[in-house]
Amino acid sequence: MYYKAYRFRIYPDEKQRTLINKTLGCTRFVYNYFLNIQKENSYKKANENIKYYTHHLKYEYPFLQGADSIAINKALFNLEDSYKRFFNKQSGYPKFKSKFGKNSYNTTAIYGTYKNNNYCNIEIDLDNKIIKLPKLKKIKIRGYRNTKSINGKIISATISREPNGKYYVSVLFEMNDEIQKVVPTSIVGIDLGVKKLVTLSDGTEYENNKYILKYEKRIKRMQRALSRKVKGSNNYFKCKRKLAILHSKLANSRKYYIHKITKNITDEYDIITCEKLHTKSMIIEGKQTTLSKNINDACFNEIIKQLKYKSKLKGKQFYQIYDYYPSSQTCSRCNNQDEKYKDLGERIYDCTKCYLKLDRDLNASINIMFEGLKMYIKNNKRNILKSNISMIK
Repeated sequence: MYYKAYRFRIYPDEKQRTLINKTLGCTRFVYNYFLNIQKENSYKKANENIKYYTHHLKYEYPFLQGADSIAINKALFNLEDSYKRFFNKQSGYPKFKSKFGKNSYNTTAIYGTYKNNNYCNIEIDLDNKIIKLPKLKKIKIRGYRNTKSINGKIISATISREPNGKYYVSVLFEMNDEIQKVVPTSIVGIDLGVKKLVTLSDGTEYENNKYILKYEKRIKRMQRALSRKVKGSNNYFKCKRKLAILHSKLANSRKYYIHKITKNITDEYDIITCEKLHTKSMIIEGKQTTLSKNINDACFNEIIKQLKYKSKLKGKQFYQIYDYYPSSQTCSRCNNQDEKYKDLGERIYDCTKCYLKLDRDLNASINIMFEGLKMYIKNNKRNILKSNISMIK
């Protein structure tokens, strides 16, 4: 058993759009209201806040009664989680939510029976491309054209509104089918970089398309236009939405390309090995603004995240080698280490011992592959010994 989320774009009518916006506003209001109280007084658990809301707040502010009650409760539990992360030093102090950014609310699936018929308040019909949601009823959806059915139990749904004005729903499923582990027959090492986005140990390369260069001038022009508008005016919000559309196009271009790369890799190879990258420290260390910008544009963390979860879903093995392993400085043939290759300008690795000469990124990916193989052997020592004994017999 495992959990998987499916994200669809939804097309609400005017009445449904008004109700979604109202629910988003109510959840944001309740979140900010209790955050403000806890800032001035002291921290309280979500259950205490829910009690106060049900007995006092929703009668004090009647507009709250039209919103989904589960979504309101979830917002208060989200506030509690924000405080827990702050107490555990995982994040900063909780901040107030703004209506101008991405807004979302979460609702839970409720199952029941009526006249010997089972029902759920969240239902998906992929044939007719319709989803049924609490309070909203049936809404048109788009996405997963090749998926006819989903073999799982619906747990919850998150309805979101992007800054560009588009609406989405993310449905969380508890999947019934088991993931079958693949017996590995192939291995690959992956080197991530700015010049070439992905270099594989078999010599395959994926270019860095540098999508930021395509949209940078238009975004700057729109930002200048926004700065000249009167804040709070209709033209200001029109310009802000145009800017949000440009940012979403940039993000979608990156996302599509990364999904394409990670799908190819996880389909073709059984053991996938990658390096650990500390992107934040790399950006801070990058004295040149262009280097920091290119590292941000490359989205290394997103590539690693996608490789990780796609490998898991397909029953493949995914490993990350330990931090600060000198993959670019070490010769992949004789293990000779040369600190000269700390300089990113050195694009060809020329070994002074065994005279191996090849691209520095390819050399690094081969080293990463061998380190991944060592990790696989260490973790599966017993299984490998058993298979060898059976082969001898």
